[in-house]
Amino acid sequence: MSIKNHQLQNSTTLVNFQESLLAEVGDARIVSAVLDKVQKWAGEQPLITALLCGRILTQADKIANEKDADIVDAIVQKQIIRNWEKGAAADHLQEIQTALLAYGARDSLLILYLQILQRGDVPSRQSPEQTLLLDSGLVTLDHHRLKVTNAIYAQVFDKFWIERQLPGITKPVKITRTASGGKRATQNPLKRAYLSPWLQPPAVQTTQSILIGCGVLLLTAAVAWVIHRAQNPQAGAWNLGTPAVINDAENGAEQKQPATAELPSQALTPLTLLGDTFSGYSTFRNGDFQSVLQDVGIQINYADEFDQGLRAQQLSQGKADLIMTTLDQFLQQQPKGKIVALLDRTLGADAVVLNTKQYSTLTSLLDLNKLVQQAREQNKKLSIAYANDTPSEYLALVLDARFDTFNLSDFDLKPVADASEAWALMQDPQENIAIAVLWEPYVTQARQQGYSVVLSSKDAPTAIVDVMVASDRLLASNPEIISQLLEKYYRQIDANVRDATQLQTQVAEDGNLSVTDAATIIDGIDFFTATEAKNWFDNGTLKKRIEATAAILTLSARLDTVPTNTTALYTEEFVTEAANNTQALIDLIRTDNPELADKLSGKLPAVTAASPVSTAQIQQAQDIGTLQVRGQVSFTTGSAQLTPEGQKTLDQLASELQDFNQETVAVRIMGHTSRTGDANTNLALSEQRASIVASYLQNQGVTLNILPEGKGSLEPLPEIEPTNARNQRTEIRLVRIN
Repeated sequence: MSIKNHQLQNSTTLVNFQESLLAEVGDARIVSAVLDKVQKWAGEQPLITALLCGRILTQADKIANEKDADIVDAIVQKQIIRNWEKGAAADHLQEIQTALLAYGARDSLLILYLQILQRGDVPSRQSPEQTLLLDSGLVTLDHHRLKVTNAIYAQVFDKFWIERQLPGITKPVKITRTASGGKRATQNPLKRAYLSPWLQPPAVQTTQSILIGCGVLLLTAAVAWVIHRAQNPQAGAWNLGTPAVINDAENGAEQKQPATAELPSQALTPLTLLGDTFSGYSTFRNGDFQSVLQDVGIQINYADEFDQGLRAQQLSQGKADLIMTTLDQFLQQQPKGKIVALLDRTLGADAVVLNTKQYSTLTSLLDLNKLVQQAREQNKKLSIAYANDTPSEYLALVLDARFDTFNLSDFDLKPVADASEAWALMQDPQENIAIAVLWEPYVTQARQQGYSVVLSSKDAPTAIVDVMVASDRLLASNPEIISQLLEKYYRQIDANVRDATQLQTQVAEDGNLSVTDAATIIDGIDFFTATEAKNWFDNGTLKKRIEATAAILTLSARLDTVPTNTTALYTEEFVTEAANNTQALIDLIRTDNPELADKLSGKLPAVTAASPVSTAQIQQAQDIGTLQVRGQVSFTTGSAQLTPEGQKTLDQLASELQDFNQETVAVRIMGHTSRTGDANTNLALSEQRASIVASYLQNQGVTLNILPEGKGSLEPLPEIEPTNARNQRTEIRLVRIN
């Protein structure tokens, strides 16, 4: 019906109503006040107007007796708004709700509506969301501005209704921490691998909960399917995914399929996705999210494959369409596929822990080196425990490659299947474990019990990155399905950014955890939004991370060489499409919620900028260890002038230092000389050289707090003559701050 017809119909209804009410009430002033109330509540909506007028006429006697137009307000609240799903206007209001919830880009639609609701009106701008709001009748156009059609709509579809559809959109981001006596984990929620053949991986945990309401869900799913079939008449012939991987007795895993909406099976494209029980992958195991994917024709067949080599092999052989893995494992296993998405990076969820309980002086890698030397003198070896083929092992490789005096070859290696085993070994004094690499919740438990965390993924926040890899076959045969999958995934992540409590609940249910443990785990994982992932693809960060990770693996003999064409290992097109969708959301909420907009766009860093730290604070800070400097930090003889070789060495060092968190790590640069010549001159020269190195690194973009120090000839190398030229060196020591 056109606007003019609406107005004509409303005019006729109101004229008839006015005449009928005046005949009953006999007071033109009261009738005029009632008409004002009708106009306020119904606006120019003919159905609501006619309905309300009819309800008012049934109480004309009461209005005549009480001479009170406020009776209209009571009629509206009691008969229409309160319990509106069953009220007088239920069918009409349900039609509006269905139209809104069936819209694909629901986030953008409801955020536009929220702005209109909160501001009263907003300028008209042509968009699909505006068109749908106008077509639904919820919003009307008045002098090129959008406003809610009437007060009934505004109270029924209020901010609390919006909140139910988009949790967290009207409130700040939060993580709830509550004590819980709930059942503790029977499996480790951050478990990355099971390599021992006798260990049986636990069944995938799924959650089954109602998204919005059973009726709305089924209706939305049906609408989505009808639209999908209308747009894809050949949908029934789709079969471009692979069958579900059914784990047999050899690997012991069970396959649980989520409850599905009653959609025709031929409308779904099956995709086999392999991962493990890491909490960062929990969204893909979540029953609600899998139902969202089914609404757009995607059936995720999720399976755990704890052997990273087999996981990559199944992708290469066409037995899986997608895998989730860490960047270092992707480079080591070299599956036939490309990185299509960035999922998360760990910020403290993985850590290197020293056994201070058994060795009371052990608080840094420097102390560890002394213990190693003492053990060597007794023809003994200390032990290190870590979970094999997991981020734990990779962190051990980082220590080996990045820190001077730390060598894995000095230790008796204790690779285990899971961090829980490494933690158990460390607590057993008979095992002689000096160092272990753990993940949450064992890192927190170790801290609480007095063990020392010497380095964590929070200190090196880009070290451990989880990625999604699509097979070459899927990329060639059905790239559209990857776009749909990632669009829905990143939309879910956006929702988690808005309200972290739903992610907390998901992780708790997925890992059979208490709410408190789930909050601890979430603290240690930073999930990429689509825009953040796109930034990594576009600004070269992913390329740098691939090169840096490959360098660690090469130094550790896990790779032969660093890949020469790293850009061939990933494709950004699918993340770009998802980010474009997110950008529309960001633009809509920028004015009302700039902090959330910045988070979604990746402008709020996972780690904050370095706060100024005093010289005394850095000098007194707990040591982490001394970095391995590759090359010579050399100067011209008797001066503080860097040689070209020295500059090249510092360029490489600056790149490595940028991997560390400026909020938790600072640098002491200590210049040393040999014991030749005047001691005071040597001390001054060592101070000048340390200052030159500090300035050079800062000019190369290092943002860590740096303290240059001159030691002169006071600290010669052990077992080296003090006059030996090898004592002329620059030491780069990392320390823990804050």
